[in-house]
Parts: sequence; C-alpha cells; structure tokens
Amino acid sequence: MDAAHALPSAVAPAYAARSLPLAKDQSHHINEVTRNRKASSLKDMYQYMTVPGMALLAGGMPSPEFFPFETLSASILPTDYMTLNPPRVPKTKKSLLSWLFGEHGPNTSFSIPKYAPNPKDPMAIQLSTSLQYQSATGPPVLAAFLRKYVETVYAPAYADWDVLLDVGATDGWNKVCSMLFEKGDAVLVEEWTYPGAENAYLPLDVEMVALKMDGEGVLPEYMDDVLANWNEEKRGKKRPTVFYTVPTGQNPTGATMMADRKKAVYDVCAKYDIIICEDEPYYCLYTGKYVPRDATPSILEQRQLDVEKKEGKEGNEAFLKALPPTYLKFDTDGRVIRMDTFSKTSCPGSRVGWITSSPIFIERLTRIAEAGTQAPSGFATAMLSKLTTEWGFDGYVRWLRGIKAVYRMRRDWMVDAFADQFHMETGEGNARVLEVLSAGKGVTCYAKPKNGSSSAMWDEKRGLSSGVGKPLVSFIPPTAGMFIFLGVHLTSHPDYHALGTDALMMQLWKQLAENLVLVAPAQMFDAHGVHGIGGEGVGYFRLAYSIATYEQMRTAVATLEKVLRSFMRIDA
Repeated sequence: MDAAHALPSAVAPAYAARSLPLAKDQSHHINEVTRNRKASSLKDMYQYMTVPGMALLAGGMPSPEFFPFETLSASILPTDYMTLNPPRVPKTKKSLLSWLFGEHGPNTSFSIPKYAPNPKDPMAIQLSTSLQYQSATGPPVLAAFLRKYVETVYAPAYADWDVLLDVGATDGWNKVCSMLFEKGDAVLVEEWTYPGAENAYLPLDVEMVALKMDGEGVLPEYMDDVLANWNEEKRGKKRPTVFYTVPTGQNPTGATMMADRKKAVYDVCAKYDIIICEDEPYYCLYTGKYVPRDATPSILEQRQLDVEKKEGKEGNEAFLKALPPTYLKFDTDGRVIRMDTFSKTSCPGSRVGWITSSPIFIERLTRIAEAGTQAPSGFATAMLSKLTTEWGFDGYVRWLRGIKAVYRMRRDWMVDAFADQFHMETGEGNARVLEVLSAGKGVTCYAKPKNGSSSAMWDEKRGLSSGVGKPLVSFIPPTAGMFIFLGVHLTSHPDYHALGTDALMMQLWKQLAENLVLVAPAQMFDAHGVHGIGGEGVGYFRLAYSIATYEQMRTAVATLEKVLRSFMRIDA
C-alpha cells in the first residue's frame, strides 16, 4: 500500500465564532511512544495534488478507472419513519410495525457515481475518492457535518476543538489508550464498568481504580478523596491521570449523569489534572423519566412530552434541549476526549464513529490512525456521507427523535412487564421500596401471592417478607440507554450464609438460561472496588430491552418471576 500518498482532506475546520478560550496545552499527558510519532515525510506533497493540470507521478495510487464499482446505490428510510408517539401496548387489530411506524413519507433512493459532476470538489461524494486511499481524517463532507452537529448539540466551551473519524468507538478508545497510557499506569473507572473498554488498556498492565457510584453516576466527593489521598510510594504507581466514563445510560447500571453532577466531576478532574474520556454510545437514547401506567405526569413533564411529539423545528429544539449536557459544555481546558458512534443511531456494522477533542489530541490521534486503521472504510463513509447529506441536519435530528421514542417505549414495555408479573412498589417515601445502598430508590418487586394462599393478605406485624411476599428484585428505571440493572435480594435465601452472593447468582443465572432467558451477570462488569451500588446480599443482572419483541419481553419477565419464586423457595 502507498497510503502516504492518500488524497488530502482539503477542508479545514471552521471553528465557532463565539468568543471562547483556546484549549490549554495538554501535551504532558501524551505518552512517549505517541510523542515520537511523526507525520508522513511525503505530506508536503499534499498541497500540490489538487493543483489543476498536475501530473500525478509521485504516488502509488491505483487508477479509479479500474475500480470494479461504477455506482453504489441504496434505498433509505424517511426521517419520520419512526413515530414520535408509539403505543404503550401494541394494538391487536393492527400489526406492531404499523403502530410503531405509522404514517410516514416514502423511502428515497440514491446512487453514488464513480465520478461526481464536479470531481475536483473536495466535498463531492464519489467512488473515485471514497474508494481511493484517503487522508486519515476521512472524507471532508462527513467531518463537516459532524462539526456542525458537535457545535450545535454539544456546544464545547473552548474554540479550537475538532473532530476525527474512527472505526467505531471501540477503535477510538483503543487509539486514546495508545496515546495516553504508559505501561503500569492506573485509570479511574466507574465501580461497574464496560468490560470491552478494559481490553484496550489491560495488556499495558494498567490498573483499574474503581470510583463509587449512585443512581446518577460517579460520586465527585469520593473521586476527590481517592485522588487527594493517593500514595504513590504505597500504591507503587503514579496518581491516575485518565478517567474513563459512560455518563449517559451507563453500561451496565443505566445511570445518567446530569449537569450539576457533571460540573462537579469536571471540577475535580481540573483540580487534579485528569483527562476525561467520555464514551457516549447511548447519548441520543436519553428517554427521560419512567412514568407508571396509572400515574399522571406533572404539568411540566406533560408539557415536555407533548412538545416532543410535535413535528418540525419546535419538536427538534425540545429534543436537543432535553439532552443531558456533555462534559464538553463545561470544558474550558480541552481535557475532555469525547467518543461518539453511529452504532446505536444508524447501524453498528458501519464501524464509523468520531472523537471530539482539543487540537493537540486530535493531531496525535491522527498520527496514530495514519500508522494503523487510516480512514474508516470508504464504502461506509460514502454511504453515511450521502445519508446525512440527503437527510440534512434537521432530518437527522428528526431521525434521532424517533430512535428516542422507540427506546422509551421499549423501556416502558420491560418495566410494565415487571409491574404485571410481580407486586411492584414505587414512589418516594414508600417504605416497601428498598434502597439498594446509594443507588437510590426506584422500584422493588415482591413475590405476588397467589389468590387464596395464606399470604394473600398484608400483615404489618410480619414485615416485608409476608403479605405481598418476599422482596425479590429492585431497580431504578433507566432514563437512557438499553439496560435495566436488576438487583436481586438474596439475604432471605436459605443457603445465603453458606454460599454467598456470587455463588447464588451463578446458580440463578444457569437456571434462567436453562429456561431460555439469557441475562448478563454483573460479575463481568465489576471493577473490583468499593461499591456504592451493590454490596452484601444483593446480586445483579443486566437486562437489555433493545432487541426483544413485546411478547418476548413479557414471556421472559414471567419466566424470571417463576424461576425466582422457585429459586428462593417461596411457598405459594
């Protein structure tokens, strides 16, 4: 390959015109290997490659004439394909798809030619450049769209930020780890953390330092205490300088960090010079608060729900306003490295995402990309470039609003299934809603006594384990993401003191799998630190509501109730 001669990215970023500071120099965070990376020695030739009439004899680029693809065509859904007001319960007289997607515009088709009408235009979408060696920064038209999106939606608090395409968020994080970590470093993570992220830094013997959480994410006071009392001599390594976090719909807990908490955490990171690596695959899956079927939303909540159902500018603006602010909104230093992806809003197989950060980090990450993945697949970026061009910014936002509505519906389906299969207690101040340590109160589900059984009536004198049955599970209905983090109450299990939490949870996991319900055991997400969520007598499963149908969810939760009743040896 002769990628050193790749076609240049001819469009420079246009920074925000707002009066904002420039990013601070963060180069001291870059590791030795990445400091030693050099730009291509042939880069100086790039400026001449687009000169009209230039005979290109310097690079070993195949002629597009011999690319076997003359066109690349697709049919795409309309931006209003997903209704903004899907049903709480699918209607029986119409198919689920018809109720989900309702009335919408027609599909549209496009064809990307090998040569655009103006093939010299750097913003042209054409196979002759998309399928050619490209600059590691990717096609200019897609980067330009993402800059507009970041400026409008994220509103970074400094002026000279930029974006860089990557091969999905996993690739982006791997590059960030390659830039920041030295062998034997430590990294700050949430007490429950995404195991896929660990794969990037554990080969460098990087130690995880778990930070306690509550229902809104990491506790800034605990973070400050860990950093203030770090003893390098005792720990055998320097204080961590990197914090990896999933702030919205956190995987696996479902916690979402809002503005005040984010600002407090950012201030701690600024105090100790920590780089915040903000991994946000679920950002646009922010669905808002769960409202029980028999509850009446407050006036403000109902007003927000109503405006988000409106088509057009007002609805789009309401959607954007409701999103949690990103760490970038508080970042005046350029210490945030934000990782986004098209995987949850388009399709994961595209393997395209992007990083937003300060110029020093973007430049070094570009050097890493030049020596590795280079630009993402030209097929994928051509299709996404054309998709976002056809839809436009407002159309893309409308598509995201449909995604949000569908995930809210799916979240409600699963929580409602628990309400139907268990005796579910909700509400602030309700003594029957158990607080799972500092996670806060959400819902607690009890074994539902069978009609005519001796325990069918509530008896205050006999406590929580009678009347409505034993407390079996608790969880906080998530406000974003794809997951419910289900806490299982084990202290009343006859073998609890003999076997303990982990062994009982593995037994329960196997019984569920044997009954055709597959859930994710929490052990794989445990960062092995002090827990704010969890602890003695409570085990966890992660339940995803992203792909199962309405009927499958209800069947699975019914099976869960049946297996739990048997597992806990509850007399009906």
